[in-house]
Amino acid sequence: MAEYRIRLLACNTAAIIALGIVVSVVTSTIVASNAYRSKFSEAQKAQQSIVVKGKATKRVRSDRGQWWITVNGTGESIQTAHSILADGISKVNEYLDGRQFTEDEITRGPISTRVHYDRDENGKTTRKIVEYELSQHIRVSTTDVDKIASAAGEVTDLLKEGIFVIGGTPQYTYSGVSDVKIQILADAASNARKRADEVSLKAGGSVKDIRDIRQGVIQITTPDSTRVTSYGVNDTSTIMKDVSVVVTVEFGIGDV
Repeated sequence: MAEYRIRLLACNTAAIIALGIVVSVVTSTIVASNAYRSKFSEAQKAQQSIVVKGKATKRVRSDRGQWWITVNGTGESIQTAHSILADGISKVNEYLDGRQFTEDEITRGPISTRVHYDRDENGKTTRKIVEYELSQHIRVSTTDVDKIASAAGEVTDLLKEGIFVIGGTPQYTYSGVSDVKIQILADAASNARKRADEVSLKAGGSVKDIRDIRQGVIQITTPDSTRVTSYGVNDTSTIMKDVSVVVTVEFGIGDV
């Protein structure tokens, strides 16, 4: 009987020790698991981010205008064509002088000549000359863009005087785009931060830092235009222009 009691006591002791080991292992596993979950949660929070786009636009006024005029003269002889062209050029020079354009603002190209030949009954070109066509291109370039706009709108009045003149569409450009670019990039980034703050706050978080920022292409468009291209718009048709840019910013976010 005493031997049985000793054996029973030994078994109970072994069971208690084994249970203690199991409890210890389970406790250690729970602690380790909780620690892993905590670290994983912190890692997840550290990886949380939000990507937003910011846009900024600045309206500018062109400070340079260019305009092309073509004067033509035609005749059955080259002498006649040249005489008509010379008269047309003289009239155009008077017109530009009356608009207060200076010689520094006017560039005259060389006179070009085209010969038009007759055709036979089969439509083939013969060697018989029908007409000579002479032309000269005149370029006007000035910082007075209003003067360009006014002159371009009325040059065709010379047609009433029998002058064969073609007025091209003026082109207006702005030389300060580089300076504007710096300003609108900063404004676009600020706009992106504002949007990120609003979204994060409503979601119960807060913006922490900038993870990445990518600049879009500068777009120079007519006022209030929504036109954009992947390579950038550079409109020259209007005096007033909108210079705009979009930036894409990734912000890290965390708890408030």
